[in-house]
This record gives sequence, structure tokens and C-alpha cells, in this order.
Amino acid sequence: MRKRYFKVKRLDKAKRFLCVNCGLLLLQNEVEKHKILGHVLRNPIPNKLLKTPTLLFSPLEDNKTFAQYLFDDRTVNFVIETLSRMKITHVLCIGCPRIHEAVQRSVTDCAQGLTSLLLDLDHRYLQIYSPSKFCRYNMMNHHFFEAKRDRVTYEEFISRTGNKKVAMVIDPPFGIMVEALNATLCKIQHEWKGHTDEGSDSGSAMPVFWFFPYFMEHRVLETCKTFTMLDYKVDYDNHALFRGDKGRKKGSPVRIFTNVDPGDVPLPETDGYWYCSSCKRYSSSVNKHCELCAACTTKDGPTYKHCEKCERCVKPSRVHCETCNICDIPSHCCSDVRKKGCHICGSLDHKRRDCPVKTEDRRPTLKRGHSQSFQTSHAKVQGKKKKRR
Repeated sequence: MRKRYFKVKRLDKAKRFLCVNCGLLLLQNEVEKHKILGHVLRNPIPNKLLKTPTLLFSPLEDNKTFAQYLFDDRTVNFVIETLSRMKITHVLCIGCPRIHEAVQRSVTDCAQGLTSLLLDLDHRYLQIYSPSKFCRYNMMNHHFFEAKRDRVTYEEFISRTGNKKVAMVIDPPFGIMVEALNATLCKIQHEWKGHTDEGSDSGSAMPVFWFFPYFMEHRVLETCKTFTMLDYKVDYDNHALFRGDKGRKKGSPVRIFTNVDPGDVPLPETDGYWYCSSCKRYSSSVNKHCELCAACTTKDGPTYKHCEKCERCVKPSRVHCETCNICDIPSHCCSDVRKKGCHICGSLDHKRRDCPVKTEDRRPTLKRGHSQSFQTSHAKVQGKKKKRR
């Protein structure tokens, strides 16, 4: 892949072609073949695009398999400035190609003192980055596709020899199982500590910045006990909802979870963030401190209000229902038991997974709305199966 890259790079930009369908830089004798197949070709390709693969390659946007959402420039600059302020020297980028790209290009003064290694599942980056800068990797099971070579590269990178200070930035799929990802993070922390120099602080942890939706906070903090959620809203270029300018009215729902003390991560005052002396951390402009809760409680949207009956802050669109004894939307149904108990039988003494009704008959049932013809054809199939037996 790298040989292909250097051959294409030697060509004039007008003779450089990229097959969008295959995600492949094409040699001159391959162009016609891809045209005949009806593939979409990109041409010309200037040197600038060869240095910015996130702009060269089309993001994969299949939400069910492999979706790629890319940080905007504001988020990239904030992350790099934060890492530089912490005197980080080496950045392990897991699924964060924009940050790795910015470090490689040293697009800001802050990035010039940084070195990065990208671990990503996207094989297209094999063409752009050398084996010392990119490893094809699956974060779900901590698997390196080029096991021996990539393992050596990775272990040398996270080694704590000398004056290196390593941090990790990770942007996983939002549908990922939190417990599985935490297992990977623990393995990386363990391997990082295994490369500790004698006399250094073996009890410390590698700084981690994990990008994830705010509504997964409970799940993340329940699994990762040392993490906290920052108020910083992470914007993406190519997602309609995860953008501050043209996305949701409330802004992006994506936040940063980190094992770093939130008071040590200043958020930009130019974007309305402020320092809460009571919480000793930075909060967003709408996140006001509640004296009754002794915390800055707003997670998303307008400032939350305190409900004395619930003894906690709730979204301003919620009202307290005396029947349900909880704050909910005004149009909710009081007889709705969706918040408690079993969703199948309605009993309050167990959850759906333990419902006896669910386990009584595991045979598939015909859903309402299926036609009689389906029942007839299903019966015929069953009859044929009996004859074969």
C-alpha cells in the first residue's frame, strides 16, 4: 500500500486518481479498469489532499456497521491545546484520525511538540501513513491486524522511557458496549504501566479523553469509576445533529469523559464556559450552580430547575406529577409503567429479562398484521420439513 502511495505521489496531480468505491489510490494502468466497472473516480489530487486523508477519503456512514464522524477544527484545536498544556509528548489516537492528522501536519504551534500514533479499523489509511504512524486495529478486542509488527510499534510508542508523557484520545462508535471498551482501556493502562521506568510513579494512570454522548454518563461512570464528564460540547463536521452551528438547537450531545481532574482542563471562555469555584471545575454558559444540589447540574439544553419534591434538578420542560411522584413531561400518561417494573407483564417485582411470561414459550409467534397467505405458506414449509424427516 505504501509503495502504491509513493508511485502515485510522483505523478502530476492531474494524473492522480482515487477510486471512491474502493478507497484506493490508482496506478495509471488501473484507471480504465475502474472506469469500466462504473466506479466513482476522484481527480485531480493535489499534494494537500495526500496529507489530509480525512478530506481525501469519503467518510464511511453506515450506522449499522462502520460509521465515521470527523471532529471539526474547533474541537481538534481544543484537544491539541489541552494536551500541550498538560505537557503531553505522545498521543495515542484510537479512532481519532483528525487529531492524528493535525499532529502529523503540525497545523498549530501547540501540535509541533507532539508525536502521535493512530490505531484505527479503516484500512485506507495504510496507504497514507507509514507502519510507524498507523496500525490497523480493532478497539473492541484490542486486536492488531499485523500482530507482531504493530505490537512492537504500539509498545514502543506507549513506553515510558525517557521524558515521554503519553495520553490517549478515543472516539468509539456510540453504540459500543461500554464494558467491552473499558476492558480494552484497562489492558492499555496495564501495558502502559508495564513499561514504567524504575523510580517513576507506577500508581498513576495514562490520561484518557473519551468522546461519548452525555446521556451515556451513568453507564460510563458506573463502569469507569475514576472518570468524570466535562461540559465541553464536541462538534463533528459530517453529522447533521452533532454540530453547534447547524445541528441541534441545544448543540452537540457529545461530551468528553476523562480520568483527569476536570479542574485541570480549562474550557474556552470565548465559547461561554466559566469556572465554578464551588465545584472546582469548568461549566457551560447554561450550566448554573445549584446550591441545593451542591453541583452544576445541567447536562444538556436550557438551565435545569430544582424540584424540591424530587430533591434534584430536572429539565425545565418537566413538571412534578403528584400521581407518579416524579417530574415528567406534561403530556405523560400516569398509568404508564415504562419507568418501573417489567415491560412485558407490568409486574413491579422483576425486570423484562427475568419475566416468567417471556420464558414460558420461546417459539416465534406471528405478529399482528401478517396476512393469511403467510400463515399458509409457513404451514406448507413445516409440512415439507416433516416429510424430509
